[in-house]
Amino acid sequence: MPFLIDTHCHLHFPSYTPDQRDAALLRMKEKDIWGITVGTSAKTSREAIAFAEAHENIFATVGHHPEHLTSSFHDESEGEIDDYDAQTIADIAASSKKVVGIGETGLDFFRIDPERNIDEAKQMQEKAFREHIELALRLDKPLVIHCREALPRLAEILKSYSLPPTASQIRGVVHCFTGTWEEAKPLLDLGLYLAFGGIITFPPKKTQDPETHIHRVIERMPIEQMLVETDAPWLTPIPHRGEQNEPSYVEFVAQKIAELRGMTLEDVARVTTENAKRLFRI
Repeated sequence: MPFLIDTHCHLHFPSYTPDQRDAALLRMKEKDIWGITVGTSAKTSREAIAFAEAHENIFATVGHHPEHLTSSFHDESEGEIDDYDAQTIADIAASSKKVVGIGETGLDFFRIDPERNIDEAKQMQEKAFREHIELALRLDKPLVIHCREALPRLAEILKSYSLPPTASQIRGVVHCFTGTWEEAKPLLDLGLYLAFGGIITFPPKKTQDPETHIHRVIERMPIEQMLVETDAPWLTPIPHRGEQNEPSYVEFVAQKIAELRGMTLEDVARVTTENAKRLFRI
C-alpha cells in the first residue's frame, strides 16, 4: 500500500514541461505516493488515460467540468478543451481499465458568464451532472465532484437518487471541499467522501467566523470519509505556496489534517490511503 494517494491532480496538463513532469513523478516514487489524474473534457480525459496507461501507480478519471458548459473563462494551464457530448464521455470512460472514476463533474454557479440567463445556465450544468451520475451508476464507478457556490443544490440532486424510484447508492467524493459543517453534513450523510487540498494549510481570514472555517469540518467529520488531494498544478500548500503544485505536496495536506485532529501523519496517511483504495477500487 502506498504512503499517500493524491486523489485529485492534473499531472497530465500542459502546465508541466516534460522535465517538470518527470521530476514530479520521481518525487512521487521516492515518497511512495500514487496519483489520480483528472479529466475535465473529452480531450483532457483521453490524455489522462494515456498518461495513466504509461505510468505505474497513476490512474485516471473521465468527465467534463461544469464551468466549461457556461463560462468563457479558460485557464491556459489546462490546455485545449472541446465541446461536451455525453456519449463521447461515456465511450472514453469505458475505454480503459485505468479509469477509476467519473468526473470532474458537478456544479459551478460561480463560473457563469454574466450575459447568460442564470436559470438556463444552471439547468445546463445540472443536466450534464445528471448524465455523469447515470454514467457512474452504469459503470459502477465513483463520481469526482466539483462544486462551487452550489453545495445545497448539489446535496439535493444527489439525495434525489437515493429515493424511490431510483433508490441508487451513489459513490463519490466532493473534491477540494471548502464548505461549512452545515454544508458538509448532508453530503456525509449520503455516504460521500470529502477531499481536502492545499487550501486547508492557508491561514484563516481574520474576518471569518471560526465556526464556519474548513478546519471545523476536518475536526468533526468521520475520518473514514476523508481523502487528501492537491488539485495540482493549482492550490499549492504551505510551505510551497506561490510555486507550481505537484502530487508529492499532498504530504503537507495530510500533515495539517494530523495537526488538526491530534493524530500522527502516519495514521492520517494510512486511513486516507485505505479510504482512497476503497472508494476508487485500486
